[in-house]
Amino acid sequence: MGMSLLLHKKTKPIIGILTFITMFAVVHSSSGHAEENVETIYQKNCATCHGENLSGGMADSFLNDEWLKDGTADSLAYYIKKGASTRGMPSWEGTLTEDQIRSLVIYIKEQRYTLLREAKKPDNKSKTITSLGHTFNIGTIHTAESILWAVEYLPDGSMLVTQRDGELLNISADGKSSVKIKDFPEVWHHVQGGLLDITLHPDYANNGWIYVAYAATKDGKKGATKIARGKLKDGRWVEHQDIFEAPDSAYSGSGRHFGSRIVFSEGYVYFGFGERGDRETAQNMTTSNGKIFRLHDDGRVPKDNPFVNYENALPGIWSLGHRNPQGMVVEPNTNRIWEAEHGPRGGDEINIIKRGANYGWPVITYGMNYDGTPITHLTEKDGMQQPKHYWVPSIAVAGITFYDGNMFTKWKGKMLAGGMGVQELQLLSTNEEMIDKVDVILSDRGRIRDVSVAPDGAIMLVVTIDGKGHILRLSI
Repeated sequence: MGMSLLLHKKTKPIIGILTFITMFAVVHSSSGHAEENVETIYQKNCATCHGENLSGGMADSFLNDEWLKDGTADSLAYYIKKGASTRGMPSWEGTLTEDQIRSLVIYIKEQRYTLLREAKKPDNKSKTITSLGHTFNIGTIHTAESILWAVEYLPDGSMLVTQRDGELLNISADGKSSVKIKDFPEVWHHVQGGLLDITLHPDYANNGWIYVAYAATKDGKKGATKIARGKLKDGRWVEHQDIFEAPDSAYSGSGRHFGSRIVFSEGYVYFGFGERGDRETAQNMTTSNGKIFRLHDDGRVPKDNPFVNYENALPGIWSLGHRNPQGMVVEPNTNRIWEAEHGPRGGDEINIIKRGANYGWPVITYGMNYDGTPITHLTEKDGMQQPKHYWVPSIAVAGITFYDGNMFTKWKGKMLAGGMGVQELQLLSTNEEMIDKVDVILSDRGRIRDVSVAPDGAIMLVVTIDGKGHILRLSI
């Protein structure tokens, strides 16, 4: 199963920056071994010595820090592959493929994380929480009957909130009143697809433009993510304009990986699309799948975009090799664009988005398939970007933002990231282009889809609990 795509300039074949885009299929085991999931591999090959639940026996437990000198995934993979004769650890490189060894590393890290999380889990049932230097109140200010996706704040203090089933809501600042915006365009609500992100133009006070990302369909059977803008007038959506419409090749009946977040930086609009579950298309430059785009605010393609002069490439593409972008934010005072991306099982990522960069999916990844079978042992490759942080196990990272308010002073300048899978709000400490530390602020308050900072400095969370959308407010 192979795939390659060689891009060419409109005038001559390319060499240099884009030669790495002659890509390959997902790397599979070449040993001829039948695929087994990682749980089976562990029980057959590791459990006798290390315990069925990783707690040890004839050999060390994987659930403490004594089994490995430096605690890194690379060291664990090395010892599984090469063994450690002084400790009675045999080499497994003749029995297991490199892909299988990589899957074992992910599995062991997952189990360790689960144990440690349970041991350290705070009591978050109270409405007052003390965490990471702040004591704050948490309350639900609005509940909807369907899944909510994103929040944006209007100058009058009210909120525009997207509901995935296609409703655009105007909710008061206190959450007590809600009005549905009329005449909003039809949305294709299909599994993960629907009405997604919403963002005001930086000069909204003067031009009134509101940007939205949503799934659209042409025939009711296939759909793709669309970027559009419009204005509000007397509770109605008016002056609708499509900013970007995916090519026909991106339309699919899949219900997975639509993306999408929208940010503005230095006069341009950026937005990201997922690869719709069709992995190889993240490296295919003729489709919008698995890409982040950069356009002028009216949809025109900037002349200095990296692929604008190449054949077989959509000219709006800014970066490629993404699985499913679920968060984007511009860092205050630096204009760095950070992106949060759903990985497979293991391998959720935080990236800094750069011009023309390839982020590797599906050629490299820190994760494996959800069924526990390997994708590849490759976690890095020349010409492909490394994440600034990755989670094993995945937390299903979604919305991210930098805290720039004045209420939570100890968190100022740090990144807030929401997790849907582990239902955590995390605090990430950044240092230039690196992430130094990750802490958990709170957990088990619902699947956190969006994180934002209200005009008064409160932290607002869009969460899903039992299929209903909730807006939570964290305040001191």
